[in-house]
Amino acid sequence: MILNHKFDSARVLATVSLAALALSSTSANAQDTEEKSSYDGDAIVVIGVTKQDAAIQDTPIAITAFSGEKLTEQGIGKVDEIATFTPGFNIRGAGNNPTALTFAMRGQIQNDNIATLEPSVGTYIDEMYIARAYGLNTELVDVENVQVLKGPQGTLFGRNTSAGAVLIKTADPRYDEISGKISATYGRFDERTGQAVLNLGLADNVAIRGALYYQKRDGYKTDINTGEKYEGRETINGRVKLGWMPTDNLEIILSGEWYDTDIDGPVRQNLFFNAPAAFGPAKAFLDGVAADERARFDGNPNLVAVTSPSLVAGADPRGAFNETKTQTYMAKFILETSFGEVRWINGYRGIQSENLIDLDGSSVVGHFTGGTQDLKQYSTEMQATGMAFDDRLNFAAGLTYFRETGFDQSRSNLFGPNIWSNFSGTIDNDSYGMYGQVNYELTDRLRVTGGLRYSIDDRRLTTQSGNVLENTDTFVSCSPATVAIPCLRRDQETFTNLSYTAGIDFDVSDDIMIYAKHSKGYRSGALQLRTLTLSDSIPSQPEIVYEQEVGIKTTFFNGRGSFNIAGYHNKVKGAQRTPVLAPDGLSQTVIENADTETWGVEADASFEVADGFTVFASGALTDPKYTRYEGRAVSGPSGSQVIVPVDKTDYRFAGIVEEQFSVGASYSRDLGSVGLDANVVYAWQGKMPQFEIPPYLYGSTEIGGLGLTPEQAAIVEAAADSDSLGILNARLALSFGPERNYELALWGKNLTNDQEQQYTLLLSNIYIGTSYNEPRSYGVTASMKF
Repeated sequence: MILNHKFDSARVLATVSLAALALSSTSANAQDTEEKSSYDGDAIVVIGVTKQDAAIQDTPIAITAFSGEKLTEQGIGKVDEIATFTPGFNIRGAGNNPTALTFAMRGQIQNDNIATLEPSVGTYIDEMYIARAYGLNTELVDVENVQVLKGPQGTLFGRNTSAGAVLIKTADPRYDEISGKISATYGRFDERTGQAVLNLGLADNVAIRGALYYQKRDGYKTDINTGEKYEGRETINGRVKLGWMPTDNLEIILSGEWYDTDIDGPVRQNLFFNAPAAFGPAKAFLDGVAADERARFDGNPNLVAVTSPSLVAGADPRGAFNETKTQTYMAKFILETSFGEVRWINGYRGIQSENLIDLDGSSVVGHFTGGTQDLKQYSTEMQATGMAFDDRLNFAAGLTYFRETGFDQSRSNLFGPNIWSNFSGTIDNDSYGMYGQVNYELTDRLRVTGGLRYSIDDRRLTTQSGNVLENTDTFVSCSPATVAIPCLRRDQETFTNLSYTAGIDFDVSDDIMIYAKHSKGYRSGALQLRTLTLSDSIPSQPEIVYEQEVGIKTTFFNGRGSFNIAGYHNKVKGAQRTPVLAPDGLSQTVIENADTETWGVEADASFEVADGFTVFASGALTDPKYTRYEGRAVSGPSGSQVIVPVDKTDYRFAGIVEEQFSVGASYSRDLGSVGLDANVVYAWQGKMPQFEIPPYLYGSTEIGGLGLTPEQAAIVEAAADSDSLGILNARLALSFGPERNYELALWGKNLTNDQEQQYTLLLSNIYIGTSYNEPRSYGVTASMKF
């Protein structure tokens, strides 16, 4: 089944309705013929419609959740691996920083990571909103659960996001308990990992919990010119939490987390190189040695050609590298009241990151870019949740304030002169929010939900756009040229929005719930950070989403099985896109607005075939299209190129996966002296557009083409889509000891060694550079619990 633009609401509703009828019959028959089972399932507690704990099957929204144990079993060790096994969700590494991520959900995406652009999918760690993706691709250390919520979020959370939210919950201190875990791993590429967790219940009202993670791994990409290895990394991550209950109804949790990673990379592979004639014929990729280089690249994504930075004036002598550090501190106050609970959540996060990337991925002097980020965020949120009217009314309400300051800089050097282009911005942002949501039980089976949120986003930005000498702070010219050195431009804007959600859910039986909801989501407008040649700095307008969702959640065979399906439709006004434009080699990005429409279906199922043996599956179909996209493109002959308006309505959605599924099985059995746990899971996604390409690849630049020959255009077209990707993970563990507190596990990730393009950059008609997902890895982990 493949979605197309004729896929309409009737077909979505028909699919969901037929599934409901089939499952109603299955569930009823099972209740008539089966004896009561003792199976409890993996009943993970998730956030409910009023931010109060609930079971997934009782929550009338599309949600995927993983317990800490499931994360380990399915080989999900880092944040980016969550999406691999979540229907309708895709994560790929950011183009400018390997510790940053771009999230795509339900046809919406943040396709650039800069400090002025808000994410369409919000990330929360222990209820604190994480504004910037730098340093977000961390290991999931001592995590209690992860939840992925689909659709617009804002009437329950500290920030307003237009596509969804990822909630990461780390383990809290446990009172009056001394426990812990120690594990060590050795794996492919000489991976050495150690992890320790210690919980000290010092009294019945005081506890401290600490977690420490360390990993060092060699590189797996080989430079064909020098033999040097790249993509090695060293990471240390530590967290400390202190819990204190000064009274029976008040709990205070203080926490600090520190993350530090060094990466030998990222490094790219070149797929196409076509330097303009102005840069000399010696730069053409298909000349001489470069042709041999292309032949050696073909079919091996782990061979690279890294240009020595010594050939570029001002380049960092470390070559391709990334160093990222974060510090996160939180203070949470939880007060139990007569009506429910009041929570006061305060947080600070600081990010310091620096890197250098050889973007074109060829061994000739091409395109170097470096980045520096120093960002700080502060947030406070007061929220109240509870019940009223004989517990028929559930409610949640909150007030939030968020402040962000700091510096985001990127510099680029194209073809080796001593002049670097500079984009830098100092941000000063304030955001305010007020939200409330209620769920009322009209009858024992019928409930309605309503929520409102008002958002205010104040944006202030000071930019410096121009050329600097040898990667220093000495400006030699400004862009646009009308600005005087030191090239300072200031801009500010305030965006406001009222968003909402309204829904209804009904229990067809004890095991089947149907629901429908309509939401309006909001993503703040953005100020332009990386424009060079535009004389104006018109901000990107807010992204407004209107989404309808209908779904069914069902359990059957007395709790042994579950099947959930949701169909949705959304229209986005002002979807934010950031294409890369390079008139005459002056690379820049401009945040544009477009209108989109997306239809989709998401489903997941789980069934315990026999005691201890469970099979599970999930899948999603997404069909997005532009309904209006008046963007910009490069036009004109080389030497006098300019940026002009162009209709991009027929362009593809870069970074959006339209088809995906996963299937897997787990088996657990007590063998007497040892316990056996086995898990295998396979996740597949279809082709993914990597970049937008003009409709006339080899046509004249005067008509919006790239001016390529037909042979060159064929290379660009072949690189424009990544092939389908299938990831196979497996884990086999034996536990032993009097309380099964010792475990030895063999594990493998991407066992089929499938590597496809993950982030591919087309820079005008000059080059294509790409990165791939990681190759096969495997290892052994020994752990002890006490």
